[in-house]
Amino acid sequence: MRTGIYIALLFFTMTSALQAQKPLTITDDSVKFGNTLCPGIWIDIPETKLETVRGNWIKFIEKGTKSKALVAVNEITIFGALLTDISEAPVNIFSSVEGKDSLVRLFAALELKRDEFTRINSKEHEQLKKAVKQFAKDQYVKVAEDQLSAQESKLKDLEKELSSVRKEKEKLEKGIQSANTSISEETYKIESFQKELKVTEAALDAKSTELSTMADGDAKKAVQSEVKDLQKKKKENLKDISTSENKVSKANTLIKDNKSAIEANLKQQDELGNKVSDQNLVVKKYSDKLKTIESY
Repeated sequence: MRTGIYIALLFFTMTSALQAQKPLTITDDSVKFGNTLCPGIWIDIPETKLETVRGNWIKFIEKGTKSKALVAVNEITIFGALLTDISEAPVNIFSSVEGKDSLVRLFAALELKRDEFTRINSKEHEQLKKAVKQFAKDQYVKVAEDQLSAQESKLKDLEKELSSVRKEKEKLEKGIQSANTSISEETYKIESFQKELKVTEAALDAKSTELSTMADGDAKKAVQSEVKDLQKKKKENLKDISTSENKVSKANTLIKDNKSAIEANLKQQDELGNKVSDQNLVVKKYSDKLKTIESY
């Protein structure tokens, strides 16, 4: 059930990304600026922000000239703009920007001479459309590039997380290998200590029996010293065995814990692997979206 919901959400996310991709719509119209009715064009720029488009548009019309744009709320006017692709002489631009839901509408009218604006189907009017469309396209491309960059960043984070989880698995496996080596080494030590303990115990029994039959004197004292040394040796043997057994026990516990952790790790890898695959699809959708916008 959860898998079905997840797939549905993923499909909705990717579909939304495609639906958000809209054309740059241009229409001829006239807008009144003061007492002047200015014939020009409207263009819709999807997924952009009003403040961003306004700022970039001001930079665009001010480029190459010392003239400064006059801004009154959403109306932007500049006298003496340089648009050499349209006119060799300076021109006046009357424009307006409006925010509409998920897009920005930009109006632009070009005054070639006093009270003489571009006419529909004229060369200058078509050049105005071309220039404004290129501006709008640049704005939309930047939006798509930022969206793609954000999705690529998500993909990079997921890949980094997956790589980290894989490295953690390797670390756990190395821990198991090290623990198995430790078990082998300590098991060998235990066997050696146990053999040594048998020899010590046999010698201790023999000396203890000999001591019980000896008369007091220097000889007995010498044997008593040997017995003490053997008892000390036996204690050391037992301690060595206990130390190695504790190491074996800890190693076995580590192996058990690491195997459990690896099992959880593999599940996490599967989940992250699926997320990486899904995110690759999302990145491709945004990449395709960018390419489509660039083809406008």
